[in-house]
Amino acid sequence: MFHLGIASCCWQLFCTCFASALLAYIIFGCFKRRKLNKAVLERRQQFAASKAALRKHLATTDTVQLEKRRLIVQLKFADLAEKLQKGELSAVDVLHAYQWRALTICDDTSCNCVVEFVDEAEDFAKQLDHLYNKDSNIAKPPLFGIPISVKESIQIKGHDSTRGYVRSLNQYASESANLIRLLQDLGAVPFARTNVPQTLLSFACSNPIYGRTSHPTHFNRTCGGSSGGEAALIRLFGSVLGVGSDVGGSIRVPAHYSGVVGFKPSSDRMTQLRSVASIPGRPMMCATAGPMARDVHSLVVFMKALLDKPMFDSDPYVMPVPFRDEIFRSTEPLTIGYYETDGFFDALPCCRRVVSKSKQLLEQAGHRLVPFQPPDIPLAVSLIVRSCVVDGGQYIIDQLADDLVDPCVRLIHILYCTPVRLRHLLGKLVRPLDPKSALLLGSFASSTADLRRAYEAIGHYRTLFVERWKQASLDALICPPHAVVAMPDYVMSRLMSVVSYSALYNLLDFPAGSVQCSVVSDRDEQNVEDAYNVRDFSAKQVFQNCRVGSGSVGLPVGLQCVTLHGQDELCLRLMAEVERLWS
Repeated sequence: MFHLGIASCCWQLFCTCFASALLAYIIFGCFKRRKLNKAVLERRQQFAASKAALRKHLATTDTVQLEKRRLIVQLKFADLAEKLQKGELSAVDVLHAYQWRALTICDDTSCNCVVEFVDEAEDFAKQLDHLYNKDSNIAKPPLFGIPISVKESIQIKGHDSTRGYVRSLNQYASESANLIRLLQDLGAVPFARTNVPQTLLSFACSNPIYGRTSHPTHFNRTCGGSSGGEAALIRLFGSVLGVGSDVGGSIRVPAHYSGVVGFKPSSDRMTQLRSVASIPGRPMMCATAGPMARDVHSLVVFMKALLDKPMFDSDPYVMPVPFRDEIFRSTEPLTIGYYETDGFFDALPCCRRVVSKSKQLLEQAGHRLVPFQPPDIPLAVSLIVRSCVVDGGQYIIDQLADDLVDPCVRLIHILYCTPVRLRHLLGKLVRPLDPKSALLLGSFASSTADLRRAYEAIGHYRTLFVERWKQASLDALICPPHAVVAMPDYVMSRLMSVVSYSALYNLLDFPAGSVQCSVVSDRDEQNVEDAYNVRDFSAKQVFQNCRVGSGSVGLPVGLQCVTLHGQDELCLRLMAEVERLWS
Protein backbone atom coordinates (compact mmCIF):
# COMPACT_ATOMS: atom_id res chain seq x y z
CA MET A 1 0.00 0.00 0.00
CA PHE A 2 2.87 2.34 0.86
CA HIS A 3 4.40 1.82 -2.60
CA LEU A 4 1.01 2.35 -4.23
CA GLY A 5 0.65 5.62 -2.34
CA ILE A 6 4.06 6.82 -3.53
CA ALA A 7 3.21 5.82 -7.11
CA SER A 8 -0.11 7.65 -6.86
CA CYS A 9 1.59 10.78 -5.52
CA CYS A 10 4.23 10.63 -8.26
CA TRP A 11 1.55 10.24 -10.90
CA GLN A 12 -0.41 13.18 -9.49
CA LEU A 13 2.77 15.26 -9.39
CA PHE A 14 3.57 14.34 -12.99
CA CYS A 15 0.05 15.20 -14.15
CA THR A 16 0.17 18.50 -12.27
CA CYS A 17 3.55 19.41 -13.76
CA PHE A 18 2.45 18.38 -17.24
CA ALA A 19 -0.79 20.35 -16.98
CA SER A 20 1.10 23.38 -15.64
CA ALA A 21 3.65 23.17 -18.45
CA LEU A 22 0.90 22.80 -21.04
CA LEU A 23 -1.01 25.74 -19.57
CA ALA A 24 2.16 27.85 -19.53
CA TYR A 25 2.84 26.89 -23.15
CA ILE A 26 -0.69 27.86 -24.19
CA ILE A 27 -0.53 31.15 -22.28
CA PHE A 28 2.90 31.94 -23.73
CA GLY A 29 1.67 31.06 -27.22
CA CYS A 30 -1.37 33.31 -26.82
CA PHE A 31 0.82 36.15 -25.53
CA LYS A 32 3.26 35.68 -28.41
CA ARG A 33 0.46 35.60 -30.99
CA ARG A 34 -1.10 38.69 -29.45
CA LYS A 35 2.24 40.51 -29.65
CA LEU A 36 2.70 39.50 -33.30
CA ASN A 37 -0.85 40.51 -34.20
CA LYS A 38 -0.26 43.86 -32.52
CA ALA A 39 2.86 44.40 -34.66
CA VAL A 40 0.87 43.56 -37.80
CA LEU A 41 -1.93 45.95 -36.81
CA GLU A 42 0.57 48.75 -36.17
CA ARG A 43 2.19 48.23 -39.58
CA ARG A 44 -1.17 48.26 -41.35
CA GLN A 45 -2.15 51.43 -39.49
CA GLN A 46 1.16 53.03 -40.50
CA PHE A 47 0.53 52.15 -44.15
CA ALA A 48 -3.04 53.48 -43.98
CA ALA A 49 -1.73 56.75 -42.51
CA SER A 50 0.98 56.92 -45.18
CA LYS A 51 -1.59 56.45 -47.95
CA ALA A 52 -3.87 59.08 -46.43
CA ALA A 53 -1.01 61.59 -46.24
CA LEU A 54 0.06 60.88 -49.82
CA ARG A 55 -3.55 61.08 -51.02
CA LYS A 56 -3.89 64.48 -49.39
CA HIS A 57 -0.59 65.65 -50.88
CA LEU A 58 -1.64 64.63 -54.39
CA ALA A 59 -5.26 65.82 -54.12
CA THR A 60 -6.34 68.19 -56.89
CA THR A 61 -9.53 69.23 -58.64
CA ASP A 62 -7.59 70.57 -61.60
CA THR A 63 -8.91 68.53 -64.53
CA VAL A 64 -5.89 69.44 -66.66
CA GLN A 65 -3.54 68.08 -63.99
CA LEU A 66 -5.58 64.88 -63.62
CA GLU A 67 -5.63 64.35 -67.38
CA LYS A 68 -1.87 64.89 -67.49
CA ARG A 69 -1.40 62.15 -64.89
CA ARG A 70 -3.61 59.78 -66.87
CA LEU A 71 -1.62 60.43 -70.03
CA ILE A 72 1.72 59.94 -68.24
CA VAL A 73 0.86 56.49 -66.88
CA GLN A 74 -0.38 55.41 -70.33
CA LEU A 75 2.93 56.33 -71.99
CA LYS A 76 5.18 53.51 -73.13
CA PHE A 77 8.53 53.37 -71.39
CA ALA A 78 10.41 54.64 -74.47
CA ASP A 79 8.12 57.65 -74.86
CA LEU A 80 8.23 58.45 -71.15
CA ALA A 81 12.02 58.28 -71.06
CA GLU A 82 12.27 60.51 -74.14
CA LYS A 83 10.02 63.19 -72.63
CA LEU A 84 12.01 63.12 -69.40
CA GLN A 85 15.29 63.42 -71.28
CA LYS A 86 14.00 66.37 -73.33
CA GLY A 87 12.62 68.13 -70.26
CA GLU A 88 9.03 67.93 -71.50
CA LEU A 89 8.19 66.19 -68.22
CA SER A 90 9.85 66.63 -64.85
CA ALA A 91 10.81 63.80 -62.53
CA VAL A 92 8.33 65.13 -59.95
CA ASP A 93 5.47 65.23 -62.49
CA VAL A 94 6.06 61.61 -63.43
CA LEU A 95 6.47 60.52 -59.81
CA HIS A 96 3.17 62.16 -58.85
CA ALA A 97 1.41 60.47 -61.77
CA TYR A 98 2.56 57.00 -60.72
CA GLN A 99 1.94 57.64 -57.02
CA TRP A 100 -1.58 58.74 -57.95
CA ARG A 101 -2.14 55.65 -60.10
CA ALA A 102 -0.77 53.27 -57.45
CA LEU A 103 -3.01 54.89 -54.82
CA THR A 104 -5.98 54.48 -57.15
CA ILE A 105 -5.17 50.77 -57.47
CA CYS A 106 -4.97 50.50 -53.67
CA ASP A 107 -8.35 52.22 -53.28
CA ASP A 108 -10.35 50.88 -56.21
CA THR A 109 -9.26 47.24 -56.57
CA SER A 110 -8.84 44.26 -54.28
CA CYS A 111 -5.44 43.53 -55.82
CA ASN A 112 -3.43 44.69 -52.75
CA CYS A 113 -0.08 44.80 -54.54
CA VAL A 114 1.57 47.84 -52.88
CA VAL A 115 2.79 47.44 -49.28
CA GLU A 116 4.67 50.70 -48.82
CA PHE A 117 5.25 54.05 -50.50
CA VAL A 118 8.83 55.28 -50.29
CA ASP A 119 8.62 58.58 -48.39
CA GLU A 120 11.96 59.81 -49.70
CA ALA A 121 10.88 59.50 -53.36
CA GLU A 122 9.71 63.09 -53.83
CA ASP A 123 12.83 64.64 -52.30
CA PHE A 124 14.97 62.49 -54.59
CA ALA A 125 12.90 63.45 -57.67
CA LYS A 126 13.22 67.14 -56.76
CA GLN A 127 17.00 66.75 -56.44
CA LEU A 128 17.12 65.21 -59.92
CA ASP A 129 15.08 68.04 -61.42
CA HIS A 130 17.17 70.67 -59.66
CA LEU A 131 20.48 69.13 -60.70
CA TYR A 132 19.75 68.35 -64.34
CA ASN A 133 16.99 70.71 -65.49
CA LYS A 134 18.73 73.90 -64.35
CA ASP A 135 21.63 73.25 -66.72
CA SER A 136 20.91 71.75 -70.13
CA ASN A 137 24.62 71.12 -70.67
CA ILE A 138 24.67 68.38 -68.04
CA ALA A 139 23.80 65.02 -69.63
CA LYS A 140 20.97 63.25 -67.89
CA PRO A 141 21.53 59.64 -66.78
CA PRO A 142 19.69 56.99 -68.84
CA LEU A 143 16.96 56.33 -66.25
CA PHE A 144 16.46 59.98 -65.32
CA GLY A 145 13.14 60.43 -63.53
CA ILE A 146 11.86 56.91 -64.20
CA PRO A 147 9.79 55.81 -61.17
CA ILE A 148 10.51 52.20 -60.22
CA SER A 149 8.67 49.81 -57.96
CA VAL A 150 10.72 47.39 -55.88
CA LYS A 151 9.95 43.95 -54.49
CA GLU A 152 9.61 44.14 -50.69
CA SER A 153 12.46 41.69 -50.07
CA ILE A 154 15.01 43.95 -51.81
CA GLN A 155 16.68 46.28 -49.31
CA ILE A 156 16.12 50.05 -49.38
CA LYS A 157 17.95 52.11 -46.78
CA GLY A 158 15.73 53.05 -43.84
CA HIS A 159 13.08 50.44 -44.66
CA ASP A 160 12.57 46.87 -43.47
CA SER A 161 12.55 43.87 -45.81
CA THR A 162 10.41 41.36 -43.95
CA ARG A 163 9.91 38.69 -46.66
CA GLY A 164 6.51 38.29 -44.99
CA TYR A 165 7.93 37.39 -41.56
CA VAL A 166 6.28 39.38 -38.77
CA ARG A 167 9.40 38.94 -36.64
CA SER A 168 11.37 40.99 -39.21
CA LEU A 169 9.20 44.08 -38.87
CA ASN A 170 11.04 47.26 -37.86
CA GLN A 171 14.48 45.82 -38.66
CA TYR A 172 15.47 48.73 -40.87
CA ALA A 173 18.24 48.41 -43.45
CA SER A 174 21.31 50.56 -42.83
CA GLU A 175 22.17 50.41 -46.54
CA SER A 176 20.29 49.86 -49.77
CA ALA A 177 20.99 46.80 -51.90
CA ASN A 178 23.77 47.58 -54.35
CA LEU A 179 21.32 47.27 -57.24
CA ILE A 180 19.02 49.94 -55.79
CA ARG A 181 21.92 52.31 -55.17
CA LEU A 182 23.12 51.85 -58.75
CA LEU A 183 19.63 52.44 -60.14
CA GLN A 184 19.36 55.67 -58.17
CA ASP A 185 22.74 56.76 -59.54
CA LEU A 186 21.27 56.12 -62.99
CA GLY A 187 18.38 58.48 -62.20
CA ALA A 188 15.64 56.00 -61.27
CA VAL A 189 13.27 56.94 -58.43
CA PRO A 190 12.17 54.05 -56.15
CA PHE A 191 8.62 55.02 -55.16
CA ALA A 192 6.72 51.90 -54.09
CA ARG A 193 7.42 48.50 -52.58
CA THR A 194 5.37 45.49 -53.56
CA ASN A 195 4.03 42.38 -51.88
CA VAL A 196 5.67 38.96 -51.60
CA PRO A 197 4.67 35.55 -50.23
CA GLN A 198 5.94 34.67 -46.77
CA THR A 199 9.34 32.86 -47.14
CA LEU A 200 9.48 33.87 -50.86
CA LEU A 201 9.03 30.15 -51.60
CA SER A 202 5.55 30.14 -53.11
CA PHE A 203 3.93 30.68 -56.48
CA ALA A 204 1.08 32.44 -54.64
CA CYS A 205 1.52 35.87 -53.03
CA SER A 206 0.33 36.24 -49.45
CA ASN A 207 1.77 36.88 -45.99
CA PRO A 208 0.45 37.61 -42.47
CA ILE A 209 1.61 41.25 -42.50
CA TYR A 210 0.19 42.65 -45.72
CA GLY A 211 -2.28 39.95 -46.72
CA ARG A 212 -3.01 38.47 -50.14
CA THR A 213 -2.21 39.97 -53.53
CA SER A 214 -4.71 38.82 -56.13
CA HIS A 215 -4.44 38.48 -59.87
CA PRO A 216 -4.79 41.90 -61.54
CA THR A 217 -7.78 40.88 -63.69
CA HIS A 218 -9.08 37.61 -62.20
CA PHE A 219 -9.29 38.43 -58.49
CA ASN A 220 -10.09 34.87 -57.40
CA ARG A 221 -6.72 33.69 -58.75
CA THR A 222 -3.12 34.37 -57.82
CA CYS A 223 -0.82 36.88 -59.48
CA GLY A 224 2.09 34.46 -58.99
CA GLY A 225 5.09 34.54 -56.70
CA SER A 226 7.36 35.54 -55.37
CA SER A 227 7.56 38.83 -57.32
CA GLY A 228 3.77 38.81 -57.52
CA GLY A 229 3.13 42.32 -56.24
CA GLU A 230 5.45 43.67 -58.93
CA ALA A 231 3.68 41.83 -61.73
CA ALA A 232 0.23 42.94 -60.58
CA LEU A 233 1.19 46.60 -60.14
CA ILE A 234 2.86 46.76 -63.56
CA ARG A 235 -0.09 45.05 -65.27
CA LEU A 236 -2.46 47.64 -63.75
CA PHE A 237 -0.28 50.54 -65.00
CA GLY A 238 0.79 51.39 -61.46
CA SER A 239 4.47 51.09 -62.38
CA VAL A 240 6.40 51.39 -65.61
CA LEU A 241 9.47 49.42 -64.44
CA GLY A 242 9.91 47.07 -61.51
CA VAL A 243 12.70 45.19 -59.77
CA GLY A 244 12.07 41.58 -58.79
CA SER A 245 14.19 38.55 -57.97
CA ASP A 246 14.13 34.99 -59.25
CA VAL A 247 15.27 31.75 -57.62
CA GLY A 248 12.83 29.26 -59.13
CA GLY A 249 10.80 31.37 -61.51
CA SER A 250 9.93 34.22 -59.15
CA ILE A 251 10.14 36.83 -61.93
CA ARG A 252 9.07 34.71 -64.91
CA VAL A 253 6.08 32.96 -63.34
CA PRO A 254 4.32 36.14 -62.08
CA ALA A 255 5.05 37.76 -65.45
CA HIS A 256 3.44 34.78 -67.21
CA TYR A 257 0.46 34.66 -64.82
CA SER A 258 -0.21 38.41 -64.76
CA GLY A 259 0.51 39.31 -68.37
CA VAL A 260 3.73 41.35 -68.23
CA VAL A 261 7.35 40.69 -69.21
CA GLY A 262 10.20 39.71 -66.91
CA PHE A 263 13.85 38.75 -67.28
CA LYS A 264 16.16 36.63 -65.10
CA PRO A 265 19.79 37.45 -65.97
CA SER A 266 22.76 35.11 -65.58
CA SER A 267 23.75 35.25 -61.90
CA ASP A 268 27.22 36.70 -62.52
CA ARG A 269 25.93 39.52 -64.72
CA MET A 270 23.79 41.16 -62.03
CA THR A 271 24.97 42.39 -58.65
CA GLN A 272 23.70 40.50 -55.60
CA LEU A 273 25.41 42.60 -52.91
CA ARG A 274 23.23 43.19 -49.85
CA SER A 275 20.41 41.17 -51.39
CA VAL A 276 18.11 39.22 -49.06
CA ALA A 277 17.60 35.59 -50.14
CA SER A 278 14.71 33.25 -49.33
CA ILE A 279 17.26 30.76 -47.97
CA PRO A 280 20.80 32.19 -47.61
CA GLY A 281 23.79 29.95 -48.30
CA ARG A 282 22.53 28.20 -51.41
CA PRO A 283 25.45 28.23 -53.85
CA MET A 284 24.15 25.96 -56.62
CA MET A 285 20.62 27.35 -57.01
CA CYS A 286 21.34 30.66 -58.65
CA ALA A 287 19.08 33.50 -57.57
CA THR A 288 19.29 36.87 -59.25
CA ALA A 289 17.51 40.19 -59.33
CA GLY A 290 16.00 41.29 -62.61
CA PRO A 291 13.60 43.71 -64.30
CA MET A 292 9.86 43.46 -64.91
CA ALA A 293 7.90 45.76 -67.20
CA ARG A 294 5.14 46.13 -69.78
CA ASP A 295 7.44 45.63 -72.79
CA VAL A 296 10.81 44.08 -73.59
CA HIS A 297 12.35 47.43 -74.56
CA SER A 298 12.12 48.46 -70.90
CA LEU A 299 14.05 45.36 -69.85
CA VAL A 300 16.75 46.10 -72.42
CA VAL A 301 17.18 49.70 -71.23
CA PHE A 302 17.41 48.44 -67.62
CA MET A 303 20.11 45.89 -68.46
CA LYS A 304 22.02 48.19 -70.80
CA ALA A 305 22.15 50.94 -68.17
CA LEU A 306 23.36 48.62 -65.40
CA LEU A 307 25.92 46.56 -67.31
CA ASP A 308 28.56 49.24 -67.07
CA LYS A 309 31.63 50.30 -65.10
CA PRO A 310 29.87 51.50 -61.89
CA MET A 311 28.40 48.03 -61.28
CA PHE A 312 31.65 46.28 -62.17
CA ASP A 313 33.59 48.55 -59.81
CA SER A 314 31.14 48.14 -56.93
CA ASP A 315 30.85 44.35 -57.17
CA PRO A 316 33.91 42.30 -58.24
CA TYR A 317 31.74 39.17 -58.48
CA VAL A 318 29.92 40.58 -61.50
CA MET A 319 31.59 39.72 -64.81
CA PRO A 320 32.91 43.02 -66.25
CA VAL A 321 31.14 42.54 -69.58
CA PRO A 322 29.21 45.62 -70.82
CA PHE A 323 25.94 45.16 -72.69
CA ARG A 324 26.85 43.80 -76.12
CA ASP A 325 24.58 45.79 -78.39
CA GLU A 326 25.88 44.06 -81.50
CA ILE A 327 24.45 40.74 -80.25
CA PHE A 328 21.11 42.27 -79.31
CA ARG A 329 20.77 44.10 -82.65
CA SER A 330 22.00 41.22 -84.84
CA THR A 331 19.60 40.01 -87.52
CA GLU A 332 21.40 36.71 -88.18
CA PRO A 333 18.96 33.77 -88.37
CA LEU A 334 18.99 31.62 -85.25
CA THR A 335 18.62 27.92 -84.57
CA ILE A 336 16.01 27.75 -81.84
CA GLY A 337 14.99 24.65 -79.93
CA TYR A 338 11.46 24.24 -78.64
CA TYR A 339 9.37 21.97 -76.46
CA GLU A 340 5.68 22.23 -75.65
CA THR A 341 5.82 20.01 -72.58
CA ASP A 342 8.74 18.62 -70.59
CA GLY A 343 7.36 15.11 -70.06
CA PHE A 344 7.28 15.52 -66.29
CA PHE A 345 4.33 17.85 -65.70
CA ASP A 346 1.99 18.11 -68.68
CA ALA A 347 1.61 21.69 -69.90
CA LEU A 348 -1.88 23.05 -70.47
CA PRO A 349 -3.15 23.20 -74.07
CA CYS A 350 -2.99 27.03 -74.02
CA CYS A 351 0.71 26.91 -73.05
CA ARG A 352 1.40 24.38 -75.80
CA ARG A 353 -0.52 26.51 -78.29
CA VAL A 354 1.64 29.55 -77.55
CA VAL A 355 4.84 27.54 -78.11
CA SER A 356 3.47 26.05 -81.34
CA LYS A 357 2.32 29.42 -82.68
CA SER A 358 5.63 31.04 -81.68
CA LYS A 359 7.46 28.31 -83.59
CA GLN A 360 5.45 29.12 -86.72
CA LEU A 361 6.00 32.87 -86.38
CA LEU A 362 9.74 32.48 -85.83
CA GLU A 363 10.06 30.13 -88.82
CA GLN A 364 8.22 32.66 -90.97
CA ALA A 365 10.72 35.28 -89.77
CA GLY A 366 13.59 33.16 -91.13
CA HIS A 367 14.75 31.23 -88.08
CA ARG A 368 15.31 27.47 -87.90
CA LEU A 369 13.22 25.71 -85.23
CA VAL A 370 14.15 22.22 -84.05
CA PRO A 371 12.52 19.97 -81.42
CA PHE A 372 14.49 19.76 -78.18
CA GLN A 373 13.76 17.71 -75.09
CA PRO A 374 15.63 18.61 -71.87
CA PRO A 375 17.39 15.51 -70.53
CA ASP A 376 16.13 13.64 -67.45
CA ILE A 377 13.69 16.18 -65.98
CA PRO A 378 12.90 13.97 -62.93
CA LEU A 379 16.60 14.07 -62.01
CA ALA A 380 16.67 17.84 -62.54
CA VAL A 381 13.63 18.31 -60.27
CA SER A 382 15.25 16.20 -57.57
CA LEU A 383 18.43 18.29 -57.81
CA ILE A 384 16.38 21.51 -57.71
CA VAL A 385 14.84 20.44 -54.39
CA ARG A 386 18.19 19.43 -52.88
CA SER A 387 20.00 22.56 -53.99
CA CYS A 388 17.18 24.96 -53.10
CA VAL A 389 16.42 23.59 -49.63
CA VAL A 390 20.03 22.82 -48.72
CA ASP A 391 19.36 22.29 -45.01
CA GLY A 392 16.21 20.24 -45.41
CA GLY A 393 14.09 23.26 -44.48
CA GLN A 394 15.70 24.11 -41.13
CA TYR A 395 16.17 27.78 -42.02
CA ILE A 396 12.45 28.15 -42.77
CA ILE A 397 11.55 26.23 -39.59
CA ASP A 398 13.69 28.61 -37.54
CA GLN A 399 12.21 31.69 -39.23
CA LEU A 400 8.63 30.52 -38.65
CA ALA A 401 9.20 29.18 -35.13
CA ASP A 402 8.10 32.40 -33.43
CA ASP A 403 5.93 33.78 -36.17
CA LEU A 404 2.48 33.74 -37.71
CA VAL A 405 2.28 31.25 -40.58
CA ASP A 406 0.44 32.22 -43.75
CA PRO A 407 -1.93 29.68 -45.36
CA CYS A 408 0.06 29.80 -48.63
CA VAL A 409 3.11 28.27 -46.90
CA ARG A 410 1.42 26.18 -44.21
CA LEU A 411 1.78 22.94 -46.17
CA ILE A 412 5.48 23.63 -46.83
CA HIS A 413 5.98 24.44 -43.14
CA ILE A 414 4.41 21.14 -42.10
CA LEU A 415 6.57 19.33 -44.65
CA TYR A 416 9.78 20.95 -43.42
CA CYS A 417 8.89 20.13 -39.80
CA THR A 418 8.62 16.47 -40.80
CA PRO A 419 11.91 14.53 -40.36
CA VAL A 420 13.68 13.95 -43.67
CA ARG A 421 13.54 10.16 -43.39
CA LEU A 422 9.80 10.34 -42.77
CA ARG A 423 9.44 12.56 -45.86
CA HIS A 424 11.20 9.86 -47.87
CA LEU A 425 8.80 7.25 -46.45
CA LEU A 426 5.78 9.43 -47.25
CA GLY A 427 7.10 9.78 -50.77
CA LYS A 428 7.03 6.03 -51.22
CA LEU A 429 3.49 5.84 -49.82
CA VAL A 430 2.02 8.54 -52.10
CA ARG A 431 3.85 7.42 -55.25
CA PRO A 432 0.87 5.42 -56.62
CA LEU A 433 -1.39 8.49 -56.25
CA ASP A 434 0.99 11.27 -57.28
CA PRO A 435 4.45 10.26 -58.57
CA LYS A 436 5.52 13.89 -59.03
CA SER A 437 4.87 14.85 -55.41
CA ALA A 438 6.48 11.58 -54.33
CA LEU A 439 9.63 12.57 -56.19
CA LEU A 440 9.74 15.90 -54.34
CA LEU A 441 9.28 14.22 -50.96
CA GLY A 442 12.11 11.82 -51.65
CA SER A 443 14.54 14.46 -52.87
CA PHE A 444 15.56 16.24 -49.66
CA ALA A 445 19.20 15.76 -48.70
CA SER A 446 19.53 13.67 -45.53
CA SER A 447 23.21 14.43 -44.78
CA THR A 448 26.11 16.64 -45.80
CA ALA A 449 27.47 13.70 -47.79
CA ASP A 450 24.15 13.48 -49.63
CA LEU A 451 24.31 17.23 -50.31
CA ARG A 452 27.86 16.92 -51.66
CA ARG A 453 26.72 14.16 -54.00
CA ALA A 454 23.88 16.41 -55.15
CA TYR A 455 26.31 19.23 -55.94
CA GLU A 456 28.42 16.79 -57.92
CA ALA A 457 25.32 15.59 -59.78
CA ILE A 458 24.38 19.19 -60.62
CA GLY A 459 27.76 19.64 -62.28
CA HIS A 460 27.23 16.47 -64.31
CA TYR A 461 23.68 17.51 -65.25
CA ARG A 462 24.83 20.93 -66.43
CA THR A 463 27.47 19.26 -68.60
CA LEU A 464 24.89 16.84 -70.04
CA PHE A 465 22.41 19.64 -70.80
CA VAL A 466 25.00 21.76 -72.59
CA GLU A 467 26.19 18.73 -74.58
CA ARG A 468 22.62 18.08 -75.78
CA TRP A 469 22.27 21.79 -76.58
CA LYS A 470 25.49 21.77 -78.62
CA GLN A 471 24.53 18.55 -80.40
CA ALA A 472 21.34 20.27 -81.57
CA SER A 473 23.40 23.35 -82.62
CA LEU A 474 21.04 25.62 -80.70
CA ASP A 475 21.40 29.36 -80.26
CA ALA A 476 18.32 29.65 -78.05
CA LEU A 477 15.29 27.80 -76.75
CA ILE A 478 11.55 28.49 -76.33
CA CYS A 479 9.17 26.67 -74.00
CA PRO A 480 6.34 27.41 -71.53
CA PRO A 481 7.31 29.55 -68.51
CA HIS A 482 5.10 27.24 -66.44
CA ALA A 483 2.92 24.24 -67.17
CA VAL A 484 -0.17 26.13 -65.97
CA VAL A 485 -1.71 29.59 -66.02
CA ALA A 486 -2.77 31.52 -62.91
CA MET A 487 -4.60 29.25 -60.45
CA PRO A 488 -6.50 29.87 -57.20
CA ASP A 489 -4.09 30.52 -54.31
CA TYR A 490 -4.96 27.38 -52.36
CA VAL A 491 -4.02 25.19 -55.32
CA MET A 492 -0.46 26.49 -55.64
CA SER A 493 0.81 24.84 -52.44
CA ARG A 494 -0.32 21.51 -53.92
CA LEU A 495 1.48 22.07 -57.22
CA MET A 496 5.11 22.46 -56.20
CA SER A 497 6.08 19.85 -58.80
CA VAL A 498 5.26 22.41 -61.51
CA VAL A 499 8.68 24.01 -60.82
CA SER A 500 10.33 22.00 -63.59
CA TYR A 501 9.63 24.59 -66.31
CA SER A 502 11.06 27.62 -64.52
CA ALA A 503 13.50 26.39 -61.84
CA LEU A 504 15.40 24.28 -64.37
CA TYR A 505 17.03 27.45 -65.69
CA ASN A 506 18.03 28.57 -62.21
CA LEU A 507 19.69 25.20 -61.72
CA LEU A 508 21.53 25.66 -65.02
CA ASP A 509 22.10 29.40 -64.41
CA PHE A 510 20.87 30.27 -67.91
CA PRO A 511 19.33 33.69 -68.64
CA ALA A 512 15.61 33.34 -69.23
CA GLY A 513 12.64 35.62 -69.70
CA SER A 514 8.87 35.48 -70.02
CA VAL A 515 7.04 37.35 -72.81
CA GLN A 516 3.29 37.96 -72.78
CA CYS A 517 1.80 36.43 -75.96
CA SER A 518 -1.84 35.41 -75.67
CA VAL A 519 -4.77 34.68 -73.35
CA VAL A 520 -6.75 31.56 -72.52
CA SER A 521 -9.61 31.06 -74.98
CA ASP A 522 -12.86 29.10 -74.82
CA ARG A 523 -11.24 26.60 -77.15
CA ASP A 524 -8.32 26.19 -74.72
CA GLU A 525 -10.75 25.30 -71.93
CA GLN A 526 -12.48 22.81 -74.21
CA ASN A 527 -9.13 21.24 -75.07
CA VAL A 528 -8.47 20.73 -71.35
CA GLU A 529 -11.85 19.01 -71.08
CA ASP A 530 -11.16 16.82 -74.12
CA ALA A 531 -7.47 15.98 -73.95
CA TYR A 532 -5.69 16.94 -70.71
CA ASN A 533 -4.15 13.85 -69.11
CA VAL A 534 -5.56 13.58 -65.56
CA ARG A 535 -3.19 10.90 -64.37
CA ASP A 536 -2.50 11.96 -60.77
CA PHE A 537 -3.56 14.32 -57.97
CA SER A 538 -1.58 17.29 -59.32
CA ALA A 539 -3.07 16.96 -62.79
CA LYS A 540 -6.55 16.70 -61.28
CA GLN A 541 -6.05 20.06 -59.53
CA VAL A 542 -5.06 21.63 -62.85
CA PHE A 543 -7.96 20.03 -64.72
CA GLN A 544 -10.56 21.25 -62.22
CA ASN A 545 -9.35 24.85 -62.44
CA CYS A 546 -8.85 25.08 -66.21
CA ARG A 547 -11.72 23.03 -67.67
CA VAL A 548 -14.83 24.47 -69.34
CA GLY A 549 -16.58 26.90 -66.99
CA SER A 550 -13.63 27.17 -64.59
CA GLY A 551 -13.20 30.89 -65.18
CA SER A 552 -9.77 30.64 -66.80
CA VAL A 553 -10.79 32.34 -70.07
CA GLY A 554 -8.89 35.60 -70.50
CA LEU A 555 -5.95 34.64 -68.29
CA PRO A 556 -2.57 35.66 -69.76
CA VAL A 557 -0.30 33.08 -71.38
CA GLY A 558 3.41 33.76 -71.87
CA LEU A 559 6.37 32.20 -73.64
CA GLN A 560 9.75 31.52 -72.04
CA CYS A 561 12.94 32.35 -73.96
CA VAL A 562 16.25 30.81 -72.83
CA THR A 563 19.90 31.04 -73.88
CA LEU A 564 23.20 29.69 -72.59
CA HIS A 565 24.86 31.17 -69.51
CA GLY A 566 26.19 34.66 -70.21
CA GLN A 567 24.22 35.10 -73.44
CA ASP A 568 21.80 37.58 -71.86
CA GLU A 569 21.76 39.93 -74.86
CA LEU A 570 20.76 37.07 -77.17
CA CYS A 571 17.94 36.09 -74.82
CA LEU A 572 16.64 39.67 -74.82
CA ARG A 573 16.94 39.78 -78.62
CA LEU A 574 14.75 36.69 -78.92
CA MET A 575 12.26 38.07 -76.38
CA ALA A 576 12.00 41.31 -78.35
CA GLU A 577 11.44 39.42 -81.60
CA VAL A 578 8.77 37.17 -80.07
CA GLU A 579 7.00 40.23 -78.67
CA ARG A 580 7.09 41.94 -82.08
CA LEU A 581 5.84 38.87 -83.94
CA TRP A 582 2.90 38.35 -81.58
CA SER A 583 1.93 42.01 -81.66
